[in-house]
Amino acid sequence: MSKAAREKGKRGERLWRDKLREFGFEAQRAGFKQAHLGSGGADVEDNSGWWPEVKFVESLNVRRAYEQAALACPIGKPPYVAHKTSAKPWLVTLAGEDFLTILRKLHDADRRLVEADKGQQAAPALERTSGN
Repeated sequence: MSKAAREKGKRGERLWRDKLREFGFEAQRAGFKQAHLGSGGADVEDNSGWWPEVKFVESLNVRRAYEQAALACPIGKPPYVAHKTSAKPWLVTLAGEDFLTILRKLHDADRRLVEADKGQQAAPALERTSGN
């Protein structure tokens, strides 16, 4: 791998770290530990509970990148690939089962919020009718 490619990879890792921080996650680039100590760690370490593989390339074999993340991730940390090309937004690739699990959790949380909101709206009406 050329020095320019390594530098672009580092830049991508910093960009992804910054994106995670923007959304409230604690994140840092693994950098030195990963490259020099042979830790086999994630490209970016964060408190999300997930295992990121970060790619900043113009052409990507998504399946190969995902398999790289899946092989490296520890048990209990689902892998994903965060990837982008120059001047384009980030995309994230993850296993379909993981996506559907997230979707189910969001749907259930949304439903609970709607039900809680309905309960709060009903409470003032009850107070008005009880004479309090």
